[in-house]
Amino acid sequence: MLHGFKSLTLVDEHGDPQPTYSIAAGLDYPSVGPEHSYLKTSNRGEYYTITSEEALTAFQELSQTEGIIPALESAHAVAYAMKMAESMSRDDIIVVNLSGRGDKDVAQVFQMLRG
Repeated sequence: MLHGFKSLTLVDEHGDPQPTYSIAAGLDYPSVGPEHSYLKTSNRGEYYTITSEEALTAFQELSQTEGIIPALESAHAVAYAMKMAESMSRDDIIVVNLSGRGDKDVAQVFQMLRG
């Protein structure tokens, strides 16, 4: 239990929360909400990981090709959709929900890309 609710949490062998890192502030947390825990444990939801580099690539790709600047949190979903698309036919359709806006993240992305 973390912060008053039962959830799936990144913990060490002693049950202590593990440190996390994400380029997206909204994803830098060692747990998920109870709804996501329920969906995963009931096999009604699937969850995947994306690296910061993959999210940055997706951020750039969507911004440059479509003129849509995704929030860094949403760029993770775009990155996974790009991975999925590699093994799909041209007739298949992927829907990605973009929440938030990425214009607030442009300066941060610029700094990361400059190294």
